[in-house]
Amino acid sequence: MAPIRNHQTTLRFAIIGVIALSMLIPLALVDGVTEERQQYFDASVRDIATAWGEAQTLAGPFLLVPEVHRQQVKQKNGNLVWRERLIDRVYLPQDLRMKVVLEHQTRRRSIYEVPVYQARIEASGLFPALQGALEPSEHDQPSKVTRHLHAARVVMGISHTQAISSASPFRTGEEAVPLRAGTGQPWLGSGIHAPLDGLTPGNPIPFDLAMELKGTGQFSFTPVGDATDVQMASSWPHPSFSGRYLPDRYAIETRGFTAEWQVHELARDLPGNWLAGTREISMSNSSASVAMFQPLTGYRMVDRAIKYGLLFVALTFLAFVCFELTTGIRFHAVQYGVIGSALALFYLALLSLSEHLDFTPSYIIATMILTGTISCYLWLMARRASLCLWIGCILVALYLTLFVLLRLEAYALLAGTAALFLGLFALMYTTRTLTATADQPVTA
Repeated sequence: MAPIRNHQTTLRFAIIGVIALSMLIPLALVDGVTEERQQYFDASVRDIATAWGEAQTLAGPFLLVPEVHRQQVKQKNGNLVWRERLIDRVYLPQDLRMKVVLEHQTRRRSIYEVPVYQARIEASGLFPALQGALEPSEHDQPSKVTRHLHAARVVMGISHTQAISSASPFRTGEEAVPLRAGTGQPWLGSGIHAPLDGLTPGNPIPFDLAMELKGTGQFSFTPVGDATDVQMASSWPHPSFSGRYLPDRYAIETRGFTAEWQVHELARDLPGNWLAGTREISMSNSSASVAMFQPLTGYRMVDRAIKYGLLFVALTFLAFVCFELTTGIRFHAVQYGVIGSALALFYLALLSLSEHLDFTPSYIIATMILTGTISCYLWLMARRASLCLWIGCILVALYLTLFVLLRLEAYALLAGTAALFLGLFALMYTTRTLTATADQPVTA
């Protein structure tokens, strides 16, 4: 009768495999709930960012000097006439130094907490010396250019000006000029400006300003100086640096981070000066950024855990199959379904707990609930304390492995593959006698 028993064992394996695959349905439902809660969280982030201040991007400061371009144009009758055009020439600083302090805070919306920041910015530097005399034009035709230093102004691009908390006057030497809203430059977008009425031809133009901005998520700046030095400090311990320029030096500690950028004019993708509106200028392609990175939200961790869900359902069922083959206990297919449902509910418990607690205690509590539930169910089925103890230890080991997988980044795939091989070795060991039994002759 051994072949019959082996056929029954094969059939049981097939049924258990079908039950394990059917667990994809509740796992997909829990994954849908996770995605929905993540969308609620993202909506809360957007709402808070809209009210507090979105990701801020600074560009500048730039010195704008109006120029009158007079050019001779030949009319149809052959007469030459002079035509004038008023256009701004944009100058970049020779030297730019910035000190930025990002102090993070937490804003709450319903059950969600969102990190935001208050940026204190101090900028100083030097614009090049300018002449008020006539200069050659960039055009091929005969023309004259007159520079109006008395109408010069400084502009600075700020992506979300509604989040400006305070701003000091713009200082050029002994002169302090109040800042005003708007830049008037389509290529720069929103921002602030300060009119400079008393520029002296032939002298460099020192400047300094200070302001406070509110923002959410990311802070970016454009190194526009011939020599740019930016020093940044923050109380946020998880920065993510990106953009065209990465920091030359940085230090990350539990209480925050510091970073420093030094950018030479040859590394920036901007000319020293140009006529506004005559060339394509993209500030976003010449910026450096730092984001207040959240290592992994509870929703992302639960989502990653669910991706391993079928694997751990299969490994748990494999443990029960091994006990069947070694102890002679037979579990009904319905009991496998009930155990599989408990395994799927583990992720729902983890999701609901992680909305109110940190992920680690949430995971510990959810694992205790799962282990206790299945162990009690086994006691009611088999009345064997040793079996309950073994299954409890196996579940703890399995979900400790899952926790390690969730915490690992670069080695998650390696650890997951190792867990699969361990499960395969256990299955090989417990099924090592099936073929030998099948070769025995049938006896009457």
